[in-house]
Amino acid sequence: MTGGPRVSVVIPAYRARATLPAALESVAACGLPLQEVEVVLAPDDGDRYDDLPDHGLRLTRCAHHHVATGAGPARNRAIAAARGALIAFLDADDRWQAGYLAALVPLAERAGAAFGRTHIRCGDESLLLLPEAGQSTLGFADFGRTGASFHPVTRRDLAGPFQDRPSQDVLHAMEVLSRVGGHAPVGEATYILSLDPQSTTAQTAFAARVEAAYGAHIRAIEAGETRIAPEHHPAACAAFEAKAQLNRAYMETGGDRFFYRFMQDRLRGYVGKARASR
Repeated sequence: MTGGPRVSVVIPAYRARATLPAALESVAACGLPLQEVEVVLAPDDGDRYDDLPDHGLRLTRCAHHHVATGAGPARNRAIAAARGALIAFLDADDRWQAGYLAALVPLAERAGAAFGRTHIRCGDESLLLLPEAGQSTLGFADFGRTGASFHPVTRRDLAGPFQDRPSQDVLHAMEVLSRVGGHAPVGEATYILSLDPQSTTAQTAFAARVEAAYGAHIRAIEAGETRIAPEHHPAACAAFEAKAQLNRAYMETGGDRFFYRFMQDRLRGYVGKARASR
């Protein structure tokens, strides 16, 4: 592969045998010639994952002896092993819409980074598609407005390192956003975030831990300890504070539904009020 792959897809894997095959299948349908794509798998559960179907993909596996180091350190290991000019991020329990990289790579090559839309699903049910239809760029406020995470396709020199705390993927995405000027293009292809309502991320205790992490991220940004440029500190801190407010509102409901169900109801109410005021 002369000059290395065009894109390296970073996938951290923790107890992912049930979901990783679908994630890899979605990468194989990314719309680019597969010789331009490298998948870098970072096991974090001691599993080699060496007997799964590769769907014709070129797979690089990081050392498998790491166990429960966290998604951030696993992503860092994968980035260190990656050889692509661009880095794309995919979690082992999520997947991409067909044509994802074909839609985003040209945007990222021009702008330095690009984001797909985040499609939040629970089983066969579609909950949210963010940002709103027709929005062509992503900014800091989008992270706070909906509580969603967004996953960049970015130049290699802009990727990582990830921190080892909850919401490190959100901080990383904001760092990438800052380094390309505070706004990045949004493509039409979607990142499909698959929810398990029984997972730890669906519980109020997790929301409390995440809110504490938001506070830590705000302090780190204000202290200049992140890669977010000083001119973007107010917007990034405001986004994390907005996410913390959403978490507090969610916890006040008693956690009788998981977070994105809460956000679905909240956003539907907001849209309804906006239409009524026209």
